[in-house]
Amino acid sequence: MNREMKQALLEAVIHALEAELVRQAQANAQSNAATTFSASNADKQRDTTGFEAAYLARGYAQHALTLRNHIDQLKTMEVEDFTGQEIDVGALVEVEMDGDVDCYLLLNGGGGTEVSADGKTVTVITPESPLGQVLMGNIEAGFVELPSGAEGIILSVF
Repeated sequence: MNREMKQALLEAVIHALEAELVRQAQANAQSNAATTFSASNADKQRDTTGFEAAYLARGYAQHALTLRNHIDQLKTMEVEDFTGQEIDVGALVEVEMDGDVDCYLLLNGGGGTEVSADGKTVTVITPESPLGQVLMGNIEAGFVELPSGAEGIILSVF
C-alpha cells in the first residue's frame, strides 16, 4: 500500500458520504413537504401523519448535519502511515478472519461505507464498532477476537 492509494480511498469515502448527504437532503425535503400537506389535510382528530412526517424530517436533518461534520473532518484529515505503529483513526488495516481477508479504513464517521481504489475494496469502520474497538491500539500480527466469537489476525497496517 502507498500513500497515494490511501489518499484515493479517503477521497472515495468523502465522495460516497457527499452522495449520501444529497440523498438525505432529498428525503428531508420530501418529509418536510409531507409535514405541511398532512397537517393541513388531517382526516380525523387523531390523524398523526403530519407529526410522523415531522419526526422523520427532523431525523433526516440531524443525520445530514452529522454527515456534513464527518465530511468536513475527512477533508482536513492528514493521510498518515501507521506501519509499525499502534492502530488508530486513519489506519488502513488488513485482517484475516475465518479464512477471509478484508481491508478496513478506521475513521470517525462513515462506518459501513464500502469504497474501491486501484482494485482494492475497503470497508470503513469506526472506533465504536465491535471490530474498531478490538483494532484500536492493536498492532500488525496482533490477534483479534470479536464479541461474536470470530477470531482473526492483523496481516498489515498502513
